[in-house]
Amino acid sequence: MTRVSQLHASIGTAARTALCDAIASARRSIVAQFHSMGDLDARSRMRAGPVVDALNAAARRGVDVTLHVEADRCRYDHRGVHEPENAHARRTYEGYARALDARIHVIADADPLVLEHAKAVVVDGARAFIGTANPNRSGFDEPGAVMIEDDDPSDVAAVASSIGDAPSQTARVVSGPAAATRERISGLLSERADERIAIEDLSDTAVVDALIARRRDGLHDEILVKCERGVSASLQRLTVAGVDVRTIAGAYLHEKYIDAGDRIYVGSANLTRNGLDEAREIGIVARPDEFDDGAAALRADFNRMWNVGAPV
Repeated sequence: MTRVSQLHASIGTAARTALCDAIASARRSIVAQFHSMGDLDARSRMRAGPVVDALNAAARRGVDVTLHVEADRCRYDHRGVHEPENAHARRTYEGYARALDARIHVIADADPLVLEHAKAVVVDGARAFIGTANPNRSGFDEPGAVMIEDDDPSDVAAVASSIGDAPSQTARVVSGPAAATRERISGLLSERADERIAIEDLSDTAVVDALIARRRDGLHDEILVKCERGVSASLQRLTVAGVDVRTIAGAYLHEKYIDAGDRIYVGSANLTRNGLDEAREIGIVARPDEFDDGAAALRADFNRMWNVGAPV
């Protein structure tokens, strides 16, 4: 009988530990992709953290380490062509060069059409890790930081391909930019059952329309969002329509999670035009029984955050 590979979810600081342990276990290769990692101060001097330290240690012991990062983080949520600022890209590269071992291959992506936003790592070509938060100062210490471990060979190959700029899909892996990203992630909203969504950014017009239509159809979704800059027009539309929307005051929510009952999404893509159509993203869409605990940890974490949240 063929073994069904189980997914494992680590949450919060446990996600950082799982990632560092995996990097420490590497013997041949590590390929990684993040929007950003580490912390940059006002002079763009990166301060090392546990993930940076683990990658440096891997490079020193002879592991081939390749790291893809966004060259200009200021491009996030721009409309149209995401033309990077040369000065921003140069400071980004210089910051990583100061923090990382010289043997690490750093690729600062500056494609004007594609924003680098994924959070994923493949270790020794055998284990893939797909996250919701970047490994920086706030990433693992704020709500909604999740890391999914997947050792299914086809999934691992798809994640590695997606990190290598060739978005690839499997029954569980979804990556972009590709039409499948919007189709599979926003398609979860077609389920005729109450859903739970925790999301850093929700602004896509089609998604907002779908959520409002679900409420009019009598469904009672629970939506947890980041709201640190005030209530957006999209969130106002949802609340006026009677959709139950909450936020966690004083917290930077990193979650990208949709629980549609028989399918769950976890990944890097927000419910935005950028995340669903344009950016380089990697996520997992899987049945609850494909997680080693039946997705109990993910659902318990949502419940915890929901219970401390306040209505928008």
